[in-house]
Amino acid sequence: MLTNQLALTYAQAIYEIATEKAALDTVEQQLKLVDATIAGHEELATLMYHPLVPAPAKKETINRIFAEDLDVFVRNFLLLLVDKRREPALPAIIREYIRLANDARNIAEAEVFTAKELSEEQRQALAAKLSQVTGKNIVIKTTIDQELIGGVVVKIGDKLIDGSVARQLKALKAALLTNQATAAV
Repeated sequence: MLTNQLALTYAQAIYEIATEKAALDTVEQQLKLVDATIAGHEELATLMYHPLVPAPAKKETINRIFAEDLDVFVRNFLLLLVDKRREPALPAIIREYIRLANDARNIAEAEVFTAKELSEEQRQALAAKLSQVTGKNIVIKTTIDQELIGGVVVKIGDKLIDGSVARQLKALKAALLTNQATAAV
């Protein structure tokens, strides 16, 4: 819980600066670049997130790798995280920043789980229906989960819509077991 609060605090700070500079999209792209670069290189991730690596080495690495790609205030934000020993929270901070920026743009991310890949028409129809229900523009991220058998499970924020065949079969099984137990009495 502490990490989530910490991530939200730092994300709010960089969000406010980005808002003042009218750079929400730019900052999001730059933070995603940082996240992808670190996640894509195991040695870099070890260097950035290991507590025994000295702060000056981390700061030099940030300056060398991202000097050309980041606005000064974004790079300074990363350096501040290193100074405060908060760099392990960076992925969570980036997720929170994206959530804040999406809220400002009236965008909601929908995690969609299906048994098979959705066609583009199905994705668009689902996004349109979810937009109508939520009042927000929906960005869909799909994950294939063959255990669902069929149907769809949608997660938007803390809301879950489970229209999977697997859930319906579990509900049917529970109902049958309840009826069987009641009939036996």
